Amino acid sequence: MTHPLLRPQPPRAWQFEDLLDTPDDGYRYEIYDGSLLVTPQPPLPHAGLVFRLRRSLDRQAPEAFAVSEGIGVLREDGTSYFVPDLVIFDADLFGRPLPALPPPAAYLVVEVVSPSNPNNDLVIKRHGYAMIGVPEYWIIDSRSREFLVLTQPSPFGYQAEEKRSGEMRGTVPFPYRLDLDAIFD
Repeated sequence: MTHPLLRPQPPRAWQFEDLLDTPDDGYRYEIYDGSLLVTPQPPLPHAGLVFRLRRSLDRQAPEAFAVSEGIGVLREDGTSYFVPDLVIFDADLFGRPLPALPPPAAYLVVEVVSPSNPNNDLVIKRHGYAMIGVPEYWIIDSRSREFLVLTQPSPFGYQAEEKRSGEMRGTVPFPYRLDLDAIFD
């Protein structure tokens, strides 16, 4: 019997279509530049932080925007696919038969740093989302209680970054105000 995590390696780099038959086993399957990433579901404190952030953003979002969890972002050639903790995109995309969000559709992706694999969010996904062309990427670190806001993506990474704590205000993709202390607590 083969262990469910020991999946056969395709004869080429991993593609999005290779994920279509992955088991619903509680693990998250993603692809970075043709390599498979498998991670466990996040712990409850991680999920609580995502929930509080989503609730705050959702209350402020105009109806034209969706603030959602569990929606993947796909590179056009299929060699990179990530499922961010939170993503903001045009709500009308729910009515389209898309397997995942194409790069220009995701205005903002958010990842909460996982204690078990911080390099995925801080290094791999940082580069991956920039390669895909996601305009803004937030990395939330509950250890330092900071939001790292990354903007101006290029094929080599994000060109601008700013650490924020306390209160956070912005206008993209819509005007928002976040009390970061309330989100961390």
